[in-house]
Amino acid sequence: MNRTEFIATLAGLPVLSAAARQARRATDELAGSMVTDESYWERIRRDFYLDEQWLDFRAFASSPVPKVTMNRLTDDYRSIQQLPSLRGYQPAAGNQDTVRAQIAQELNCLPEEIALMRSTTDALNNALMGFPFQKGDEVLASVHEYDSMLGSLYQRQLRDGIVVTQVEVPYQPATPEQIVECFKRRVSPKTRMLLISHIVWISGQIYPIQELCQWASARGIVTVIDAAQSFSHLPIDVRQIDCDYLGAALHKWCAGPLGTGFLYVKRTHIAQTYPLAGHYAYAADSDRIEKFENFGALAPVFPAASVSLTYWRTMGLATKRERMQFLKEYGMEALQRIPQVKIVTNQSPEHSCGIGFFTVQGHRASQIKEQLLKQDGIVVQAIENYRNRNVNYRGVNAVGIATPVFILPVHLDQLATSLRALLKA
Repeated sequence: MNRTEFIATLAGLPVLSAAARQARRATDELAGSMVTDESYWERIRRDFYLDEQWLDFRAFASSPVPKVTMNRLTDDYRSIQQLPSLRGYQPAAGNQDTVRAQIAQELNCLPEEIALMRSTTDALNNALMGFPFQKGDEVLASVHEYDSMLGSLYQRQLRDGIVVTQVEVPYQPATPEQIVECFKRRVSPKTRMLLISHIVWISGQIYPIQELCQWASARGIVTVIDAAQSFSHLPIDVRQIDCDYLGAALHKWCAGPLGTGFLYVKRTHIAQTYPLAGHYAYAADSDRIEKFENFGALAPVFPAASVSLTYWRTMGLATKRERMQFLKEYGMEALQRIPQVKIVTNQSPEHSCGIGFFTVQGHRASQIKEQLLKQDGIVVQAIENYRNRNVNYRGVNAVGIATPVFILPVHLDQLATSLRALLKA
């Protein structure tokens, strides 16, 4: 038994053969036939802690957790706070390998390549700030990347003399090939890294990360994937993708507690990547993934995150993904029947899944967001010419919704009805 299998055994996780993995995928696809069984999804909705006074379509910012996760979190926290000096770190020490093994199973990598983190920002900063750039090295990133990640690169530019080049990618690309071509046109002999969002947070657009990563790898260019919107949303196989780093939070589509996330680092990059915070047990140039895990007293959140990971594995990612795609298409079709609404997210599964954006003719996105919240307690995302020192999402004036599995078609009908009434007022 190798180390990976041993850790999985300790974690109580099945070690699956290739045939078993194929059989599980077939089972997942069969379960996907439940996509329109509303009685089933109504039961799923009851699995979550939800404030029914509100209708929240912003799970891509932070998701409600399943009740089983909340129960584990509160039970552990209550126990810890009764004797914090002794119990404060025990749950983290006892569950890190479990969570690491679960995430590794989802990504098809070694547990030794997964560092537990507090968030996507925490994870990707370890990669972006810890990578051994040389003066003059260039990083390519889409103009639609998350502003905090670009901020980290601009700090490296100021401190270390690297060059940050923002690649113009259309907000509504026609094909995945068009996205790849945008990066290919900007590459130079000094390009050392690509920063790529798997799903763009301001549009729901899926980027062809496998094609980009394999093209970059063939040229010796390192790839960093922002999977904040894709982990537990789309299938991710880091071996097949061939990326070098990948970071995500667990509090979005995975519905884990706030303060949980992870960083995947390809084994060959661990030693050369310096952690943001020094570790008492591992040197900065150690080849142990644990050197990145110096996050203080966050003990209760990781066992609870393990419960959320188990919850989705029981459901099956294919079932979850198909339901979210169905809900997104249902919601966009309902909204599209309103004359002033234009859908700006491509609904094809290769372009998007559980995120949809739309514009409302003659209205600012921020106004729509504020009025829906005030009028009917409906929470949506608004991106309206957002800019700061790191990004300029010029020309983007769109309202966005997320369609996790605890959303029902009746809620999407309610959104469309509320928007129609708002526009007639």
